[in-house]
Amino acid sequence: MNDQSASHVIDHPAKSSKPVIRQPLKTRLRVLIVDPYGELASFTDTALIQDRMLEITQSPFLPADSSVFHLALIHLGTTKSENSQLLEQLSTALPHRIIVCRDLTSDIAKLAVQFKVDDLLTLSDLPESIYPALSLVADAISENVTTAPQTTVINGKAGSGATFITCCMSEIYTDMLNKELALIDADFNYGSLAHGLRLKNDYSIDKAVNELEKLDEAAVRSMMAHKENIHLIANAPFSRLKPTGRTPEQLDKLCWKIRQTFPEVLVDMSKGLEYQTLPLLSQSATILVVMQLSVAGLRETQAMLKELKNNVDMHGKRLAIIVNRYVAGKGEIQLPDVKSVLGVTDMFTISNNFELAKLRTDLGKPLESLANHKQIEKEMRAIVHFATGNIMDNSNNKKAGFLSRLLRSK
Repeated sequence: MNDQSASHVIDHPAKSSKPVIRQPLKTRLRVLIVDPYGELASFTDTALIQDRMLEITQSPFLPADSSVFHLALIHLGTTKSENSQLLEQLSTALPHRIIVCRDLTSDIAKLAVQFKVDDLLTLSDLPESIYPALSLVADAISENVTTAPQTTVINGKAGSGATFITCCMSEIYTDMLNKELALIDADFNYGSLAHGLRLKNDYSIDKAVNELEKLDEAAVRSMMAHKENIHLIANAPFSRLKPTGRTPEQLDKLCWKIRQTFPEVLVDMSKGLEYQTLPLLSQSATILVVMQLSVAGLRETQAMLKELKNNVDMHGKRLAIIVNRYVAGKGEIQLPDVKSVLGVTDMFTISNNFELAKLRTDLGKPLESLANHKQIEKEMRAIVHFATGNIMDNSNNKKAGFLSRLLRSK
């Protein structure tokens, strides 16, 4: 770096008092920031790194392998030959490039045209212009990248049956649509989902997040236990007791890679609402909350839904309640009470069949192999239709009882 460049960095730090104008991106972007002068660090640290749709890697120079990135954000200096060399290297490595410069000179403008960059921004324009530029790149990439819809099954109260329902849904999904399905076990204490599907779990989420940057489609497939069209990534028992517990950011990235590999993703969140697994809920298009008809179950589910809406952006998501082990006409709580108390419109029931559920969960026997499975299979199929976008009429017109007034949210 020459003296002029050094003075340029010291005297003019890249700071702006303008707030960044954010906008949603169609797909997740892996962004390489090539910043030889270190001027973009303060901006990216505050404006970009916090966006979960962006995976930011900063470097003062072009790395040996840049093929893993979608886009390069290049900060150009004042030396024409160095700028030209850098852009020439990137033009063969990455299809999308955005130039950032302090001052827009004729030389930089010519280079932008010569190397057909996606956009040309000045440092002073970054807060207002960076997201429109990123959005155009995300739009172009999303046309060639398919991200699977994701459904999460979560217990409103622990022990309500999320794992049993996830196991049954996975079998019915692959039977109905004959497509591959990825399962994520978000219970970091037990391996119930693997046991319920009779799958041997040789590779855990802990191992996967340690190799995040190396995971391409082939690696994602090879790490998952599978039988026929069902693929599972599970957990090592009590993995969160280790000091190197997994972070929400790591789970977020892993989930995105799985969604880009398989056509549909189903998550078992039987432990309920937890900080570590919030990104999995954020990525879900459909959230199915499992509860049982009891005062305790209704109260805890109501409390969980309140925290869910406080911690996860529910815009555009579909939410439904599954009442498990349901016996029609029994007890003081009726289905309209649940709808009224929880403020939901979509509701499904799973009939009470303890022996069937026990055999399915304990022995891992497929649902269709068990006696008296027809009713529960029919109910599960309705839930799968809903989760995959084919909403079935599941209305219930019974009058609300006294509990709707007793437990109604204020």
